[in-house]
Amino acid sequence: MKSGQPRLLVSVRNAEEAIAACLGGADIIDVKEPLNGSLGRASAEVMESIAASLADCAADRVPTASEAMMQEAVATKRPLSLALGEVDEWLGDSGSLSLQMQSVVASSRPRYLKLGLSGLCSQGLASEHSWKDDWKRVRAMLSGDHSWVAVAYADHQRAEAPDTFDVCAEAIESGCSVLLIDTFVKDGTTLLDWLPLPKLRELRVVTASANLQLALAGRVTERELPALLSLSPDIVAVRGAVCLGGDRTATVCSDRVKSMVTSLRDCSG
Repeated sequence: MKSGQPRLLVSVRNAEEAIAACLGGADIIDVKEPLNGSLGRASAEVMESIAASLADCAADRVPTASEAMMQEAVATKRPLSLALGEVDEWLGDSGSLSLQMQSVVASSRPRYLKLGLSGLCSQGLASEHSWKDDWKRVRAMLSGDHSWVAVAYADHQRAEAPDTFDVCAEAIESGCSVLLIDTFVKDGTTLLDWLPLPKLRELRVVTASANLQLALAGRVTERELPALLSLSPDIVAVRGAVCLGGDRTATVCSDRVKSMVTSLRDCSG
C-alpha cells in the first residue's frame, strides 16, 4: 500500500466473499449481513466461519502450483471487523445475545467492533445524553483486546441517531480508535448527498487533532474517491462498489476489489 493511501475495508457476508476480498487486495475484512441493515449483524456461525477462513489462509502450508498465487495473495491475515447491529437491538436483551457475541469475540479475536446508534434519539427519549449511556453499557458487555469504531450516520435525522459531530466528540471522550461515517438508509444516495465536503473537512480537523482515525462509507464508488481522498481518510469502507452489478446484496467480486485498490492508489498519488 502506497504511503498516504487509505486502507480498504470490504464488508463480506460469508467465507467465500472474505477470500475474494483478500485476493482483491482488501486491507480489512468486515463481517456484515447487508439484509439486516447498514450495520447488519451476521449470525455467530458466519462470523466464526469467516474468522476461521482468514486464519486458514494465513497459516503456513505448502501450496500446490495452482494454489501458489492465491497463497501469496492471502498469506497475511487481515484485521477482522465485526458489525454488531444497532445498540437498540441489544437493549432489554435477556443476556443470550451478549453471551453469544462474547463467545464469538473470544474465538475470532476481531481488531474492530462497531455498533450503530439509530433509534436512540427519538422524541420519546427523556435525556439527550441517554444514547451515550446506552452505547457505553452495550460496549461494556463485550470484553477483549479489540478497538471500538464509533459510527456516525450522515443521514442521522432519518436514523433518529445522534448528530455526526456529537458522535465524534463522544468517540474521543470514550476512547474509540476509529470514527466511521456511513449512511443509515441504503436508497442509492451517497455520503456526500448528506454531508458535503466542507462539513466533512470540519470533522477531519477534529479527528486528526484527537488522533482518531477516520473511515468513510456510504455508497462510496470510484467516482467519489477523488473528492473523499482530499480529506486524507485512514480507511475507505465499501461493499456495493465491489459486488457484482454494484448491488450490495450481491456477491463480492475479487476483480472489483482489485479495481477499487487500483483507484485508491491512483487517486492517492
